[in-house]
Amino acid sequence: MTEAIANIPASGPLRARSGSGRGGLVFGATLGNFIGVTGSISIPLGVLLVPIAQDLGWTRTEVAGAFTALSLAQALGYPIAGRIADRFGTRATLLSGFAALGLTLVLIGLAPVSLIAFYALFFLAGAVGVLASTMVLAKLLSQWFLARRGFWLGLVGGVGNGLAGMVMPGLAAFLAATVGWRVAFGALGVFILLAAFPILFVTLREPRQAVAQEEGAQAGATFAQAMRSPLFWAIFAAVPVGGGALTGVFASTVTVLTSQGVAVGSATLAVTLFALVCVVIEPLAGHMLDDAARPRRTAAFFALAAAGLILLAHAKGPGMAVLGSILTGMGLGVEFSVLPYLLARYFGLREMGAISGVAYAGALISNGLSPLLLNAAYDRNGSYAPGLYLVGALMVLALVVFLLLPRFDRAAQSGTSA
Repeated sequence: MTEAIANIPASGPLRARSGSGRGGLVFGATLGNFIGVTGSISIPLGVLLVPIAQDLGWTRTEVAGAFTALSLAQALGYPIAGRIADRFGTRATLLSGFAALGLTLVLIGLAPVSLIAFYALFFLAGAVGVLASTMVLAKLLSQWFLARRGFWLGLVGGVGNGLAGMVMPGLAAFLAATVGWRVAFGALGVFILLAAFPILFVTLREPRQAVAQEEGAQAGATFAQAMRSPLFWAIFAAVPVGGGALTGVFASTVTVLTSQGVAVGSATLAVTLFALVCVVIEPLAGHMLDDAARPRRTAAFFALAAAGLILLAHAKGPGMAVLGSILTGMGLGVEFSVLPYLLARYFGLREMGAISGVAYAGALISNGLSPLLLNAAYDRNGSYAPGLYLVGALMVLALVVFLLLPRFDRAAQSGTSA
């Protein structure tokens, strides 16, 4: 594709690692995704926003500012967390992050009636949460799984985050109704520290150094090489930017559909199916990439996502709403299942943490901007359609990029496209 990656060392052959512990690792990494920032902070905050506002005498807008603090900390922290994982190891990074995240949740439950302190605690949650993020878990999985790496990355991410999306809203609502928002956050923190952390301590282990050296786990591009590579920025435009925008669409789906006359129940069903499709598609997309010479076999999902966005833009009834959500969910499931896989295959594991950090920060920024642009389009035009068309254009861009991406082996060794 370009000579800029001609000197990137190969990332090693795709064969399974030796050694035991992979079954426990899969369970631990799935649990880690389940209790990460999205499951333990973002989803509960959305559910508890009104109880917090009523209890502290703040407006909903003031409480919602915690989302901004959380997202800002994550966007700034992802590149740093990646470098920490590269420097000190994924296991140490993850365990430190989960311990700090649990403690921060307990502190949120004890938060004083101060808006500044409230924002500071959620900023802290975002800052430590990136150490225990899907990004770092993906690097650990990539160190263990060379054969069928795509499948396992997709399965762990899809099941862990999918279960969080299905379980945490109801759990947070139940805790808020029975014990209050403070105890709800505190209980989640105690669960991480006393129940989840011991499991993570046992299961989240790096492969033996001898095995890692044998398989070339430290081979690959440096951070500077990746940042100079047009290949990285092509992937960045297609996956983090496009996937982040699709995540914003997911968060806004109920609002979009109800504004077009779709009943609340149908809109809720549509967004539920949106999430479930993502869970199913993530391991499927990873499986499709395993042993593939290049990633273009997943490109069709982006065309389906673009079609789904058009349906969502014009949905007036439950049929179009559900079908549009299912098709769009296919695109979202592919976006984030392939990101760690592509980065590992094209750039190796040598500094995957730092390289991934930039990609995930881009996804987070795109995710934050997407709802703003969608609502700005609505305020200007009285319709969400223009904003959804723009996200659809990003899906078309991803389709083109995936069709043109080079062979994995040629990108790693010669920098030429097939």
